[in-house]
Amino acid sequence: MNLEQLLADVREEAALLRRHGHKVQADSIESVCDRVRQCMAAYLDWLTEEEAVARSGRSANWLRGQLPEWEVIGMARRDGRRRWYRRVIVPRRPNLEAARADAIREAQRLT
Repeated sequence: MNLEQLLADVREEAALLRRHGHKVQADSIESVCDRVRQCMAAYLDWLTEEEAVARSGRSANWLRGQLPEWEVIGMARRDGRRRWYRRVIVPRRPNLEAARADAIREAQRLT
């Protein structure tokens, strides 16, 4: 079980409590889920390969080289031909302005 599934299951339990008249308890559980989601945002957020390239400054080939190892530990996944990476595992490029400029140049190149 991963964190996304755990939070979804707990929210279902809160909804069941609410349906049975336990609104205060359900609200409390949902509040905890919201706080966990906020604290774990970097883990719960998924980046496309393009976003991961822009964030890291690394090439798509480098990311693809990491993919098998990261998949094993739940930090990357494939959805058809698309590759996704958890934000927390993708190294951050020190210069975000350079990343933004590279992304703009790449987008212009592709259009």
